[in-house]
Amino acid sequence: MSTDASRHTTLDGLFRARAESHPERIALVDAAAERRAVSWGELAERVEVRAAELAAERVGGHRVVVRLPGSAALFEEVLALGRSGAVPVVVPPGVPEPVARSVRRFTRATGPCDDGGLALLQYAGDGVGAPRLVPLDQAGLTRAVRDRADVLGVDENTVHLVVRPELPVGVPGLLDWLTVLCAGGRLVLGGGDDPDDAFGIVAAERVTHTALTAPPTARWTAAAAVTAHDLTALRTLVVSGGGLPEPVARRVLPALGCSLRQVFGTAEGLIARTRREDGTEAALTGQTRAVSADHELRVVDHRDRDVPPGAEGQLLSRGPDTVPRYWRSPEHDTRHFTTDGFHRTGAVARMTDTGHLVVVRGPEPAGGPAEAARVVRRLPAPRGRATRPHRPEGQTEMPPPMFPYVMPAPAMLPADRTGWTLDAGRAALVVLNLQNRFVRALAQEAAPVDELLANACRLIDGARAAGVPVIHSVPAGVRRAGGRGPVPYARLLAPSAGEDAEAFVARVEPLAGDTVLTARKYSAFARTRLDGRLRELERDQVVVVGLHARAGVLMTAADAWVRDLEAFVVADAVADVTAGHHEFTLEWVADTCGAVTATDRVAAAFDADRAAAEAV
Repeated sequence: MSTDASRHTTLDGLFRARAESHPERIALVDAAAERRAVSWGELAERVEVRAAELAAERVGGHRVVVRLPGSAALFEEVLALGRSGAVPVVVPPGVPEPVARSVRRFTRATGPCDDGGLALLQYAGDGVGAPRLVPLDQAGLTRAVRDRADVLGVDENTVHLVVRPELPVGVPGLLDWLTVLCAGGRLVLGGGDDPDDAFGIVAAERVTHTALTAPPTARWTAAAAVTAHDLTALRTLVVSGGGLPEPVARRVLPALGCSLRQVFGTAEGLIARTRREDGTEAALTGQTRAVSADHELRVVDHRDRDVPPGAEGQLLSRGPDTVPRYWRSPEHDTRHFTTDGFHRTGAVARMTDTGHLVVVRGPEPAGGPAEAARVVRRLPAPRGRATRPHRPEGQTEMPPPMFPYVMPAPAMLPADRTGWTLDAGRAALVVLNLQNRFVRALAQEAAPVDELLANACRLIDGARAAGVPVIHSVPAGVRRAGGRGPVPYARLLAPSAGEDAEAFVARVEPLAGDTVLTARKYSAFARTRLDGRLRELERDQVVVVGLHARAGVLMTAADAWVRDLEAFVVADAVADVTAGHHEFTLEWVADTCGAVTATDRVAAAFDADRAAAEAV
């Protein structure tokens, strides 16, 4: 980035400097339909007009949700909002409308801004009721834009193809596009990452630079061998998100004729990149290093213990390039940040013996078409078409429609009617059905599995540290032939498929000293030794976590009440196939047989260092 631009301390200042230095040059090209070029002078004029309109609407000092695809309108709106004193809240247009409404409610609930220099909020996901928003102040935003110029390899001669305009979040994303603009380069707004369409735009616009994730990179390298389009202008391909197979990486140069840069980042910040000084082989094998000397990276197991070099684990990140917390979301901070400030990126990675980072698998994207597709209702088959074999009388199978949902926040829980106080000296933790087959099935249907496992793991670890017995309950694997009654709820979701399917999820597997019971019915008490085991341990309180809320969790809590035990259902450590089932369970338990609480409250009660238990 040029010297004059580096003097500016705001995004608007960087943009003005570029617009004033060469107003006649092209800043944006919309190549998706009829080609439309926008010069720097024209873009600056549009921003000025839009800023005046926003000032007349008195949006200054407020947060305004921006839900636009990658287009000239997106940049006009973001830049104009910043100039008028408002804070743009950028949400991908592909996220479901209920999520977008949740963001609007959340950002408007506190009224005018009092955030001390906040310049931008970016949607990063949800999962605990309130959305996760990544905050950047003016200093952080301008620093991010400047630092990315070197990481991405862009300058005044860059012609960057935006291949995913519907996803302005994360990497690649809005900050990358602003980086190209503020470096003086040109953005070409394409229609998608399909090589048949993109190659034509690369040839026509003489594109020099673009960014992809691993799957489209494989398609591009395969399609380049048979394309008739001229791709010789392309100099740099940035592959972001991790997980690029080495054979695909080795095809980039011979197929596309350009150099490869691998970059890993999230909406929370840029984390690691391949470096030119590490050589071509490092770029081909995805050996990255932290973006700055002050950035710290760790690869840990599910209990946050560092794993040895070569072993895979969860990637943690801390440093000036990653935000230290989310915007006004302490529940998310607890789940996604460690107590010493490392961000849980959600990626699986390993460290090499030389200290390089290799990202094996990136986190799931927050929003976009993949998530939007999951909210489409599954329509029934036309009449007359047999969708499954006829079942014997009394064994009806009606799987409920499945929709993505988020964990309830503590403020959303039903009121307690019991007056009970959770005591670690009286309690036992009952963990239901956390086997691979059930968890994988719910993960495919957009249930909040990550939050479920994180909270269950936290409670299991806390229980063991506090001396609270941990009791696991799993369903019997085989149902008696010819039995009457409804098909077992769990088997509707995930029939058994081998030893790995029956195994416990690695993060919550039983350890020595835990109890494992096999239940023949939904309730963990039915035809098991659970009641007797609790009496042997002299425990009269049960904390219930796991699957499935409307079947196993509900009936276990009800059976506990029948046996004069106090049941505590942890609202954000249970899950089901729909939000309705989850909500129904919490309301029913609170109305009839038990207490509904949250992970934070139970963890506090399990804390062995506390002198007394806290009321939940």
